[in-house]
Amino acid sequence: MESRIYFHDFLAGMRKGKGVNLERLSSGLCSAEMLSRIEAGERMPDKLMRDRLMERLGFENDGFEDYLQPEEYEVWQTQEKLLRAVEAKETAEAERLLGLLEQADRKENAVLSQFCLAMRAQLMQYQNASEKELREAFGEALSLTVPDVAAGCWDKGLLVVQEWNLLLEYIRYGGDVGCIAGNESPGTCIAQAIEALLAAMRSSGMDDYSYAKICPKAAYYLCREQMKRPLDAAACRRLLRICAEAVENLRRCMRMYWLWELLETMEQILEIYAGLLQADSRKCTPASFDLAWDRLREEAAKAPAPVDMAEYGSKDLTALQQPDGLRDFANLEDLAVLAAQVREWRIVLTGLYQEYGLPAKMENFCYLYSQTQNYRIGDVVRKRRRMLGMSPQELCEGICSEKTLRRLENNKMKTQRVIWGELFSKLGLSPEYIREGIVVKRYDVINIYRRVKDAMNNYDMEKCHQLLQQLEEMVSMDISINRQELKHMDCLYRFKKREIASDECVNELKNALQYTVPLESILNAKDESDVYLTHAELGCLYSIAMKSRDEAEEFNIELLQSVTRQCIPEYSIDISLYEMIMSGVASRLGNAGEYGKATAISMKIIQESLGARRMSILHHCLYDVLWNWMETAKKSTSVESGIPVAQELQKCVQLARLCKETFYEEFYSGKL
Repeated sequence: MESRIYFHDFLAGMRKGKGVNLERLSSGLCSAEMLSRIEAGERMPDKLMRDRLMERLGFENDGFEDYLQPEEYEVWQTQEKLLRAVEAKETAEAERLLGLLEQADRKENAVLSQFCLAMRAQLMQYQNASEKELREAFGEALSLTVPDVAAGCWDKGLLVVQEWNLLLEYIRYGGDVGCIAGNESPGTCIAQAIEALLAAMRSSGMDDYSYAKICPKAAYYLCREQMKRPLDAAACRRLLRICAEAVENLRRCMRMYWLWELLETMEQILEIYAGLLQADSRKCTPASFDLAWDRLREEAAKAPAPVDMAEYGSKDLTALQQPDGLRDFANLEDLAVLAAQVREWRIVLTGLYQEYGLPAKMENFCYLYSQTQNYRIGDVVRKRRRMLGMSPQELCEGICSEKTLRRLENNKMKTQRVIWGELFSKLGLSPEYIREGIVVKRYDVINIYRRVKDAMNNYDMEKCHQLLQQLEEMVSMDISINRQELKHMDCLYRFKKREIASDECVNELKNALQYTVPLESILNAKDESDVYLTHAELGCLYSIAMKSRDEAEEFNIELLQSVTRQCIPEYSIDISLYEMIMSGVASRLGNAGEYGKATAISMKIIQESLGARRMSILHHCLYDVLWNWMETAKKSTSVESGIPVAQELQKCVQLARLCKETFYEEFYSGKL
């Protein structure tokens, strides 16, 4: 049996798998010697340090359960409350919470101190502090974990999105990052520094989703700096390429960070560019949006790298033109098509944000720090024990005293890992450190796991089958959650291949769930204080409910709603899981004629997704709402023409196109 994989095992395995040395990973956080002791299991860093080390290796905390000691949980909860206060611009409450965190920072935790300083700087931005004050505030926060901000050092460090953001803010307020553009004017220096920053981020090894959090913001600020001066045609093309790259990354990841601002900026640049081309108008074949967009993106591939461009001032950009390639994009027809599409997207997003009472513009960087699925160890043990119907005596036998268990469940004490690990095992939970759906400490295995999920989502069944076979040979089946996850994936694979029917699929999924928790225990748990399910168990339960086609269907949907509601008050459920479960529930309720309930759920999903800047579910929910309206109108003999069907379908078309989901775009267009 493979030994348990705790944080230090996972950290060492991932660092070595990515070829990162101790000095590079620990830079600005701790000494290389201290990191070596952490990897040996001799020292256990607190949650904030664990998260930062993992983030530097490309593993974010969000989306996976993290089990915390009472003190750690209290700090995290205060951070989340502070983020919500800052987002709501509740200055007095934010100051109170900042004071609590600063008191908690008795050990001079660099990551916690940096968070506090970043939030103070965000409040200063709201209060229109001077550039000098903001530059000093962001510089102080950045220096806590990034001691050297010189431009030549960016590609040598392992910065996380929060650090890239602080560096970007420091630069845009005139921070000194070393020699980039010689004796250029201050405004030009800022633009060139941001462009060099973008180049460093591209080569940093960040995954697409992390890159999507910060690249669009940097692209937007770069364009705003460059647009402070008159643009020529070459500058317009260059900025359009930068915007297109950022928007394309957002479309690929289905995120909307700084998307509205980028679309507005592209509209403005396209208008300027069209004006410059008026004098040299030529007849060209009218283009589709996809063709025009591809032309623009092809130019991005042909263009010199931003790090090379940084050597030139704006007046020298003509020296970088590639006439034969760039002329393909320099026609009014392409510009008109692009401008029309960009405007359509911006108008649809503006309307949605207004309808749901949310700001279309990004007003802060709190989204970079927000986390979900953090749980107190004592709460998890108490809820799980009750859900399984175990008495305190049954659970603690052979592990600890009843008094110790009682104090643990009431969050009155810090618990040794050996104790809570044994309790977790007895409760069907994994005591290992998890940052993927499986428990491993090899980076190559995690890559294969991610590729399996991608192949499944893309319906590449042949590739999925090959990778699943590899994965089964490489992970330990002695670990229950590994057996559960691989059984779940294999079952869904065979169902999509039509090798098994829905009833057989449901039975096998129930067996997969049994590896960690009996379905009967979930069904019998009525009180919200009696339920704790992992991300993997919720996903398995969702698959069971959505594929059931018997008399239990109504109960399954009710169960899903109940379980999901229990997770919401603590802001602990992952938004992607919430979208998946609740959109399925809404669809089933609509099919059952519960149009009002289904519409309410769909509209709630839209609001949550807009707030989280996620685009993937929006067109589905909008169509579900429209369908419910139309079905209600039919059955109540209302005048159907009163429903703005064409207008709502057009929104669905635009949002599906934004997500690059051609199947749904054609489906909605057909309905039009």
